[in-house]
Formats: sequence, C-alpha cells, structure tokens
Amino acid sequence: MNLLQRITLPCLLSGLFAGPLCIEAAGRKPNVIFILTDDQNNDTLGCFGGKVLTPQIDRLAGEGVKFTRAYAVTGICTPSRYTCLTGQYASRCEFGEYITNCPPGTQANVGFNVVITPQTPNLGRALHDAGYATGFVGKWHTGWPEILPCPSDANFNDPAIAKILAENQKRMCDYVKSCGFDYAASVYRGNLKEQMNDTRAVHNQEWVTKGALDFIEQNKERPFFLNMCTTLQHSPAPNQSIRGDARYTPAGLLSEPLRVQAPRATIATRLKKAGIEESMGHATWLDDGVAAVIKKLEELRLLDNTAIVFFSDNGTLKGKATCYEGGVHVPSFLYWKGHVPSGVTCDKLVANLDLAPTILEICAVKPPAAMKLDGASLLPLVTGKSVKWRDDLLLEVGHTRAIVTANWKYLLLRYPPALQEKIANGTLGRKPYHGDTVFALHGVAEKAHPAYFDPDQLYDLEKDPWEKTNLVKDPEQKKTTVQLAARLKEQLAKIPRPFGEFK
Repeated sequence: MNLLQRITLPCLLSGLFAGPLCIEAAGRKPNVIFILTDDQNNDTLGCFGGKVLTPQIDRLAGEGVKFTRAYAVTGICTPSRYTCLTGQYASRCEFGEYITNCPPGTQANVGFNVVITPQTPNLGRALHDAGYATGFVGKWHTGWPEILPCPSDANFNDPAIAKILAENQKRMCDYVKSCGFDYAASVYRGNLKEQMNDTRAVHNQEWVTKGALDFIEQNKERPFFLNMCTTLQHSPAPNQSIRGDARYTPAGLLSEPLRVQAPRATIATRLKKAGIEESMGHATWLDDGVAAVIKKLEELRLLDNTAIVFFSDNGTLKGKATCYEGGVHVPSFLYWKGHVPSGVTCDKLVANLDLAPTILEICAVKPPAAMKLDGASLLPLVTGKSVKWRDDLLLEVGHTRAIVTANWKYLLLRYPPALQEKIANGTLGRKPYHGDTVFALHGVAEKAHPAYFDPDQLYDLEKDPWEKTNLVKDPEQKKTTVQLAARLKEQLAKIPRPFGEFK
C-alpha cells in the first residue's frame, strides 16, 4: 500500500469524502476553475520547493493532492493547451494548418500548428452543452480569427488605434466563444511578442484576474467552469511588467489601473520582508491573482463547492519544445474540499491528458461521443479507489516521441523523408532540431543534453534526472531498451499516425 492509499483510505472509510457524484444530492453541481499557467517551473512555487512567496497557491496545494510526476505530453504551449482542453494527444488534431502541413498518413510534426476550432470537441463545448456556464480568460494560443494589423509602434492614445485594438479583442473573444465558451474576456491571442505591438508586449495579471472575477460574479447562481490561463511566467520578463504601466492591455489602454488584487507596488516590500529575492516577484504577482479569485469564491460562499485544477502548459528548464524532463515535467495539483484528500502527495504518472476526463467526472458530465479521450480521470486515483493506473506515458513534440516510466525514458528522434533529404544534401540551412520552429530554446536544450541529436536515447531518470548520459548503447541496459521500445511501439499504435519505422 503506497503513501497515498495509507492516508486516504481511513478517510474514505470514515465518510469524510463524499465522492464526485454525491454533490448533486446536496443541490447544485460543483464549479470548476482550471488554472493553466505559462512556462512555470517547480522553482516558482513554494509548494514545489521554490524559494518564493506564493502563500495562496501553496495553501490550495496543501489542502489538496499534489502531483510530483505531472507531465505536459507535449513540451510546448500550443499543443499542450490543445491537449488540456481536448483530453487527447495533439497529433490527433484534424483541423487548420496542422492537417494541411501533416496530411493523414504522414508523420506528424507536433508544434505551433495545432489549433482548436469551433468544430473541435473540447471541455468548453461539452460542459456548455451539459448546462454549465463556461468562461475563458487569459492566453488562448490555439488558433484565432483574422485580426486587423496594428503598427508595432502604435500610440495607444490614438483613437484610431484604440478602435483597432478593441475590434481585435472582440474578434478574439468571439472566436473563443465559437469554440464552446459562453463568456470570454481579457483574451491574449498568443505569446506577448505575437501581439505585434511593442507596447502590448507586457503582462497584465490584474486584467486577467478582472475577467475571472466578473465571470464568477455573473454566474454565482449557477454551476460554472472557468478556464483561467495566465501569461505568467512566460517571456518577456514578467518583472519588467510589474514595474510598468498597469493600464496597457491587448484590448487597448485602460482608463486607470485595475484594483482587483494586491497592489503591484507592495510585491517588493513583501518579498523583502520574507527574505526572498525581488527577481521572483512574478511568482507573487501570479499568486495575488489566484488569491483574489479565492477571496471572491469565499465571499460568495462558493469555495467549498468549487474544484480547482492547477497545471502549467510546459516547463522551461533547458528542455522546452522537447521531450526532455525540463520541458515536460510540470507542477500540478487538485483541490476539492471534502472530495479529495488534503495534504497528500501522489507520485503516479499523470498528464494534461487527464485534466479533461477529471473535470468532466467532477461535473458528472459524460464525454460526448465525438470527444476522443486519451487520458483518464484522476478522481479514482486520488480518492484511494482500487484502480489500475498507467506505468508508462507517451510524450510527443516535433520529430521526437518518448516513453517515460517511473525511472526511465526512451526517446526517439525521427525526421520525415523530406527533412532527411535536406539534411543529407546540406540544404536545410540550420541544425536539424527536434522541431521545425527555430528559436533560441533549441540551442539551450542542445547544450544541456549531449545526446540531443542521437536518433535513439535512453536515460535513467533516477540517477540522471537531467538526462546527460545516453545509455542506449550500454550492454547492461539492452534489456531495458528492448522493453521500452516495445512499450513505445504499443503506445504509438494507438495514435493514427506513423512515426519513423513505427507504422
């Protein structure tokens, strides 16, 4: 019996946990808030060992179940967000640029080309159709409509520019709503630099928080699902935005800074008092936003009937846009008072694949027939029920696939034929990175992992957590390699795409 079972089973027997389907007996269905952060690593959360000031997030994690082996199955934002909302591998995408560039029957290059469209089955649509109020705030980054051009040096005080920005925000909100959300506000189209305007390339956590608070207030009398996607901790450096003008948003210039959470000006003082470096202020800024949402729920007496799911879209520790641990191993926890145990740590392999099934079960909503789920609900796992859980997990990004287990990772790099030809004849014009999108992070990952370009890679995660030593040619690990190759082949067979020699 593992630690999780030892802690939860007595509680279950004593009747402290009502279980996800008992909530209707008490009246209203549960609310769910899914907080998806951006580029967040464990060292930016106190509850995961970071030297930071994040008291509210730490409280929620401490009163819920904390997952120490949580994975974003694709270590980069767009496909990871797709998986969070759909519960399926991004390589299953059937729409937009992805299907054009990766026709059925060809090897999939999983990256920024994955989109959610009005036709994509997803959490927002499923819960809306089941009677939930559904809301989205923050960073979308999974497809968007045509937007009006705006000069990179635009003056936000110019009425013509203000009109363009307002129109683009409306188009973004309408697009999100068309994908199944009743409510959309404070929407960032993608990464801040993709706003194509230097002034808009700033974080505004208060703006995202305001959108969340308004949604909760508007739907306090009915069950709701809120997807709150922050831009923190992604670049550009969030601390610069803390010190910047709080009126700037992608939708235009606010008349005055929003006063919806603890003032930015107090962050430095609080950090100094706690003995924490000011450079970690972005973690506290995020925590202040979460604290404001929790305070709102408490004021409305909704917190006890609200499940909170916390996840980061990917990591950035020398592995973003790869299947290496630094890009895919992320912080995550589940809080639901009275329904999941408090103060428990779970070390099972869980993933963003599991978030949609979990949220659907919390809400007692059956997945639509068209919603192909590759994950499983976490509720049986965390409530101590007898459940057979996975002992390996498939990861995918770019031209790589990997299988990860409790102690091992087996990673393959396979280029599609057209790219192989360019590599062979020297016409590629760049290094053959794990993905086609060229950015500095590929170079960072290459330097951190000596076997980066090896086609077959094997790592002992227990002894080598930063994946420095490729053991695939070690005679002593031949049996392990064969076993993991078989597991990888089995998992790849479930995805309707070929990969290298795996058909």
